[in-house]
Amino acid sequence: MLESDRSVKSVSRQEEYADASLDFSISQKRGRICVEINMKFAFKSIVAAAAFVAVGAASATPYAGTWSVVAGTGSLTFSPAALNALSSSGSNVITAGTVNSVLPGAGAVNSAKYTKLTGNVALTFDSAVISGDTLTSLKASNSVVNIRRSILDENDVVTAQFNVYMANFNVNLSNSTIFADLYSDTGANSVLKSYGNRAIFTATLPGVVGGTLGKIEVTSVTPTAANGTASGSLNGNLSMNTATADIVLAGLGLETTGDIANLVKSANWGATNATGTFTAPPIPEPSTYVLMGLGLVGVAAAARRRAA
Repeated sequence: MLESDRSVKSVSRQEEYADASLDFSISQKRGRICVEINMKFAFKSIVAAAAFVAVGAASATPYAGTWSVVAGTGSLTFSPAALNALSSSGSNVITAGTVNSVLPGAGAVNSAKYTKLTGNVALTFDSAVISGDTLTSLKASNSVVNIRRSILDENDVVTAQFNVYMANFNVNLSNSTIFADLYSDTGANSVLKSYGNRAIFTATLPGVVGGTLGKIEVTSVTPTAANGTASGSLNGNLSMNTATADIVLAGLGLETTGDIANLVKSANWGATNATGTFTAPPIPEPSTYVLMGLGLVGVAAAARRRAA
C-alpha cells in the first residue's frame, strides 16, 4: 500500500514536471515571439525615420541663402533738355578714366563712362540691396560724373573753374530714386566740399517698368549654387531734387533762381535702367532642419525600444 502511494505520487510529480516544462516552453516561445515582434517594429521604425530624414533633406529649397551680385550694368541717359540747360550755363559733363585725385577712392578705375554723342552714362554695379527675391537697389562704387563749368577770358584762357562731382551712384528701384555722394570744388588747390549722400534724381512716377520688374528670376540651379537675374527701369521722367539742384547750381557758381536755374530744376534729366545677375548658395530652409531633427529623434527612440 505504501509503495502504491509512492508510485501514484511519482506519477503525479512527473505530470507536474511535464506541465511545468510545457508552461516554461510556451513562455519562452512567447518571449521569442515578443522579442521578434519588437525587433521587427524597431527595424521598421528605423527605416521609416531614415526615409523621413531623406525626404526632408531632398525637399530643401535650393536657393534659400542670401543672393549676392555676380555682375550688374545700367545707364543714366541725360536728355537733350538737361544737356541744353547745362550748356547754357557754360557747363558740360565729364567722366575721367579714374576717380579724381581730390575724391575718396582716388586713382581707382571709374565705373562710370559718359558718351557725349548719346548723353549716356554707362554704370557698372558691384553691390546690391536685396529683400527676399526682390532687388531693392544696385550700387556702382567708384563711379564719378563730373559737371564742370569753366569761365574763359577773351583769349579763351580759363580764369575760373567750378566742379560738381556725383560719386558712387546707387539706383534705388524701390523708391524710384538715384542717390550719389555729392561734392564740389573750385579747381586746383581748392577745398573739396562734401554734401553727403543725397537724392539726385527721382522718377516722376513711382514703380519699376520693363525687364523682370526688379524681381530676381532663377535661371539655373547647380549642386553648389542657384543663379538668377533681375532688371528694371525707373518709371516716368527723371527730375533733379530741388535741394540737390540748389547745391549743384551754387557749386557751379550760378544763381539758384533765374532762367538757368529754372531750366536745371524743370528739365527732364532723362532715363535710367539697371540689370543684375546674382548667385545664392543652396542653403536648406529652416523647416528642413526641423524635419531632419524629427527624423533623428525617431531613430533614437527606435534604438531605445530595441535595446529594451
